[in-house]
Amino acid sequence: MTDGQSETVLTGNLVMALFNHDTSRDQEPQLHTHAVVTNVTQYNGEWKTLSSDKVGKTGFIENVYANQIAFGRLYREKLKEQVEALGYETEVVGKHGMWEMPGVPVEAFSGRSQTIREAVGEDASLKSRDVAALDTRKSKQHVDPEVRMAEWMQTLKETGFDIRAYRDAAEQRAYTRTQTPGPASQDGPDVQQAVTQAIAGLSERKVQFMYTDLLARTVGILPPENGVIERARAGIDEAISREQLIPLDREKGLFTSGIHMLDELSVRALSRDIMKQNRVTVHPEKSVPRTAGYSDAVSVLAQDRPSLAIVSGQGGAAGQRERVAELVMMAREQGREVQIIAADRRSQMNLKQDERLSGELITGRRQLLEGMAFTPGSTVIVDQGEKLSLKETLTLLDGAARHNVQVLITDSGQRTGTGSALMAMKDAGVNTYRWQGGEQRPATIISEPDRNVRYARLAGDFAASVKAGEESVAQVSGVREQAILTQAIRSELKTQGVLGHPEVTMTALSPVWLDSRSRYLRDMYRPGMVMELWNPETRSHDRYVTERVTAQSHSLTLRNAQGETQVVRISSLDSSWSLFRPEKMPVADGERLRVTGKIPGLRVSGGDRLQVASVSEDAMTVVVPGRAEPATLPVSDSPFTALKLENGWVETPGHSVSDSATVFASVTQMAMDNATLNGLARSGRDVRLYSSLDETRTAEKLARHPSFTVVSEQIKARAGETLLETAISLQKAGLHTPAQQAIHLALPVLESKNLAFSMVDLLTEAKSFAAEGTGFADLGGEINAQIKRGDLLYVDVAKGYGTGLLVSRASYEAEKSILRHILEGKEAVTPLMERVPGELMEKLTSGQRAATRMILETSDRFTVVQGYAGVGKTTQFRAVMSAVNMLPESERPRPRVVGLGPTHRAVGEMRSAGVDAQTLASFLHDTQQRSGETPDFSNTLFLLDESSGNAANLLI
Repeated sequence: MTDGQSETVLTGNLVMALFNHDTSRDQEPQLHTHAVVTNVTQYNGEWKTLSSDKVGKTGFIENVYANQIAFGRLYREKLKEQVEALGYETEVVGKHGMWEMPGVPVEAFSGRSQTIREAVGEDASLKSRDVAALDTRKSKQHVDPEVRMAEWMQTLKETGFDIRAYRDAAEQRAYTRTQTPGPASQDGPDVQQAVTQAIAGLSERKVQFMYTDLLARTVGILPPENGVIERARAGIDEAISREQLIPLDREKGLFTSGIHMLDELSVRALSRDIMKQNRVTVHPEKSVPRTAGYSDAVSVLAQDRPSLAIVSGQGGAAGQRERVAELVMMAREQGREVQIIAADRRSQMNLKQDERLSGELITGRRQLLEGMAFTPGSTVIVDQGEKLSLKETLTLLDGAARHNVQVLITDSGQRTGTGSALMAMKDAGVNTYRWQGGEQRPATIISEPDRNVRYARLAGDFAASVKAGEESVAQVSGVREQAILTQAIRSELKTQGVLGHPEVTMTALSPVWLDSRSRYLRDMYRPGMVMELWNPETRSHDRYVTERVTAQSHSLTLRNAQGETQVVRISSLDSSWSLFRPEKMPVADGERLRVTGKIPGLRVSGGDRLQVASVSEDAMTVVVPGRAEPATLPVSDSPFTALKLENGWVETPGHSVSDSATVFASVTQMAMDNATLNGLARSGRDVRLYSSLDETRTAEKLARHPSFTVVSEQIKARAGETLLETAISLQKAGLHTPAQQAIHLALPVLESKNLAFSMVDLLTEAKSFAAEGTGFADLGGEINAQIKRGDLLYVDVAKGYGTGLLVSRASYEAEKSILRHILEGKEAVTPLMERVPGELMEKLTSGQRAATRMILETSDRFTVVQGYAGVGKTTQFRAVMSAVNMLPESERPRPRVVGLGPTHRAVGEMRSAGVDAQTLASFLHDTQQRSGETPDFSNTLFLLDESSGNAANLLI
């Protein structure tokens, strides 16, 4: 007590005695410990009594009760560690870390629990169960331990449990853990080889990838032996230390690869070398006179004669042809040979339609990786160069540097290939010429928030277009969404009489694309899948059905049409094998099909369309576009004779190439930007976009250009360093230790309940996330270290809350920031209304009237309205919207009202009141995708519903 004021002081010591018991009052096995605490503690060399503080909640017993669940969990976690060290397996079976030993009979020794359940029932509250536990508790009895043990063994015997075998298995596990791991299995790759394959496979498709993706891919390559996940984790850690993997965060959640970094740096270096060393020469004797004038961009190109340049422009399929044709004309006029690289087969066919390009050599992108021959001193024109991957770009630039080739890369503004190679080239100083010859037609926006209604409307419009004989394509992303839209379109086509009503169900094969990385992944294969092996002697494919995928031997059991089986090791598969997924497909007269592979007797290629003229149980007649005679194909239900076809009504955005088609497309909000619109434009002249957003917001999103940052710049920005080597070293050094990672994962769980928590709460929660080998001592040491660093704020005594509380500094700073913004917003804005009209208030309650006035008449930037479910928030929103709509436009523009909610349900309620609403997470994503543009919210009224459901870090 100081100056008459009592205070609670933490001494850091207790005097207590522990008694271990192994039996309950019902004489059943129950390992537990009694802790007897004496009412003394030492402080400044003197003995003091333990405090009690029911009012301030800072006393000893109050804190014990406040943390009783955490103490119990701490006890169980420590016991679990000791049990597992003996070789026994455990599994968590209940809340708060309740665990059991799997396989051990429980019911036979749960008489006490059964007695309590019989007294209060299965669904009784915790308080009722506590009362029943006291009421039904028997008095203590002394039973000879040997007699009691004999009874337990007899009970175990009656359940059929073999305790000797159970203990032997535990002893074997405990022994195995103490042994040095043997050499890796020779049947498959070792861990480092598997990790390397996994990194290479992910790097071909992604610049950044998650730890979970890498772990799953690595485990899918390794044989499924005991401890495979631990071996894979160790292999990943080794890859980080060798800089095969470069972490992009402290939590080891996000990575890029050393392969990608090297490719990116090589693209930059080669770009600089070409610009410095290559010379673009003119050969007047080989000159071909131009047939038309040049656009401004090509005129400048002809004068500059850069050895490496990017030509950007839009205009859909026609614009792509015009742009390439003009570049060819320029190169021919200067007397150079020309090679054209198309983005894909469909683009290749599109370019060949132009008479000016009919005699030119046009190859696909695949040729770059298959050994493209460069003509010295020529010009290489790359169509849709934004789709080049870093590896393809490296091959292109390397060939250009070796053969003094001029490289002109067109950029049509669509989605980029892996790594955004053009951005790396621009960072190296490659100039961009803007071609203005193409015409980008605006999309027609059809707004419909409900997905089912939106798809139904798209299907109806598409079916009407098909019925009218117009060239039409329907596009949507995702296999699941494509299936839903296909079903809606087929239903509408039947209703409008385009499809015949009798239909036949046939088996068709869809390809599962395998590359040199993915074909060795066990998860790629499933029983029932079809595999084909190219036979060079007969020049045909032998077809098999996958009977079984054996994880233990990493092999496939295949069956041929004659019923003969063979076992093939996944590690032996090469490019002569193809994989297909058999699917049941309904076919009716008038059906549109898409070819997915070679069809015997029919000269078609993958991606070609077929139109079904008629279909029966065993055959169908199809029309191939551009051919006079129809063809007859068999209809089969067997995977051995199934055709390589799929339904052709719906495709991915930008898949087809056309000048004249009408495109009916639906894209997600996340994918809605200018790059997506450019992709849709290549599929047709008229784009109709069905959006869940209103027309204004959709148009705003489509006008945005996605920003791409090369990963080397990301690493330097994250590390705060200008030198890449230093930045990579800092990223490695800054990775969380296992203890730090466990605490990092535990904090959000605790903060979802309360921003202040006890150390024992953090300790026990972190233990549930801790990796094997990370004990309480490691976690406690890290907690103390974070307190010392200031990452965790320690509150020794907080009146009314407790003692020994912790607060995350990040949460503390977020809360401070929110309060600062609120205080700075006091009397900082002009009220929306001087006075709310009385007629708007007639149907409102007094509380709703007060809240509406406060929102509309306040000069504060932030206003909080306290309310609960069912008190009329929707009515109040309507009143606010009505008042805003009454504001005169003459004085100043009406404010834009934006509703924000934590869930889609809350958003739906706001929309029903006329508020243009979206989730807070969606709004933040939209704001972050503005490519450096500073958003202007100066005349915006934000209505946040259920603001308590939004995390503080989102609100700031």
